Amino acid sequence: MKENKKIVTALDIGSSKILAVVAEVYKDGTFRVLAQGRTESQGVLDGNVTSIEEVQPQVKSALVEAFGIAGKIPSNDVCTNISGKSVEGKDSSAEMPLRGRTVTLSDMKNVQSMAQDAVELKEDQRLIKSELLYYMLDNQDEGYVGQNPIDAKSSRISAHMHSAVASAANALARVKVIRRSGMDISRILPEAWASGYAVLTEDEIQNGVVLIDIGAGTTDVAVFQAGLPRFTYTLNYGGRRITQRISGFVHCSMQEAESIKNKLDLRCSPEDEEVILYRAPLEEGGKKYSKLELSKMVYHEIRSLNLTIGKKLFEAGWYKSVNGAPCNTLTGGIVLTGGTALLLGITELFSAMPGPLAYTFSTRLGRSRYTGDACIGLNSPKESAAMGLIAYEALRFKEGDEDEEEKAASDDSLWAKTKRFLIEFFIGQY
Repeated sequence: MKENKKIVTALDIGSSKILAVVAEVYKDGTFRVLAQGRTESQGVLDGNVTSIEEVQPQVKSALVEAFGIAGKIPSNDVCTNISGKSVEGKDSSAEMPLRGRTVTLSDMKNVQSMAQDAVELKEDQRLIKSELLYYMLDNQDEGYVGQNPIDAKSSRISAHMHSAVASAANALARVKVIRRSGMDISRILPEAWASGYAVLTEDEIQNGVVLIDIGAGTTDVAVFQAGLPRFTYTLNYGGRRITQRISGFVHCSMQEAESIKNKLDLRCSPEDEEVILYRAPLEEGGKKYSKLELSKMVYHEIRSLNLTIGKKLFEAGWYKSVNGAPCNTLTGGIVLTGGTALLLGITELFSAMPGPLAYTFSTRLGRSRYTGDACIGLNSPKESAAMGLIAYEALRFKEGDEDEEEKAASDDSLWAKTKRFLIEFFIGQY
């Protein structure tokens, strides 16, 4: 008899914090948070684990705290995220002849596997996660998005996928950290995908939306449409870079600069000229720095980030120039999340970006939509990735996708054993 609920663990290894969340997920796709554990993050820079020796005890501490509060230890599997500049999205497809017969489930699985194998990887890249976008039969212009082509007659079938890849070093470092903490990884999601599952509404995911997660070390971007991620992009730029910029500009400590950053307003109101946020020591000239002056400096930082993202979206065809004017093709607009999304006025900045590659997208702040038990401290944009990992686990449990994975894990066929051996050989036991 199949269980109607199970316990899952999400682990967010970020540049500013490490957060473990234990939750109970149900067959209707909902979930209930049981506990959380968190520590400050050291040894993670711009999304990359730079020191396994520093990160591993912090991960262990967050997990022990969460399991202790939950009062139970779930399975040894955790769902985790990955970020860093090496994370990018790639599209792939594959075609298989049918010669006029009907499509079978085996055909669909085979062509999907072929499409996943067709992802072009560089020598130092590893496949992180793939999502099937749609199937196409014969020469159709539109795919069977959200539809099942089984039993349809066709001369050939093709599968189209979007995958996220990352550098082998980045991925394997996270695997080592988690395995040394006594856990295994059930799956890894790109940061932007995870955050999207936490903060986006069903309408936004279906109609098309840009999800931008601006964290401490990275900015992770994803386009969702028809219920799935369609574009993935990461920049090595986050809130820590802004704090460093302020620190260097006014010659203060990083702690003081962080405090200043939290008081800025990117709407740059003229009356902020009279508000002094920092006074240099007398021996350094005693210069005053107004809220307006510092807000303008950070405004230009965010504006540059916005234009970089806009250019990538434009190149990928997600918004276009029609008769010299920008044309938005994603009706869900932009959803900003992550710790840096809490900067006052940042949503207005993204909505009203001037220039030839202007967005013309409405923008809102994204927070986890979970409001159930133990949600205190988990509804901030800072926690979107961890809550998205839980939401994704609940979605997969509802759809029964884990049944196939459990079956594969217990498969003792020669091919299954060989496949598991190869995975262990390249990833290793740490």
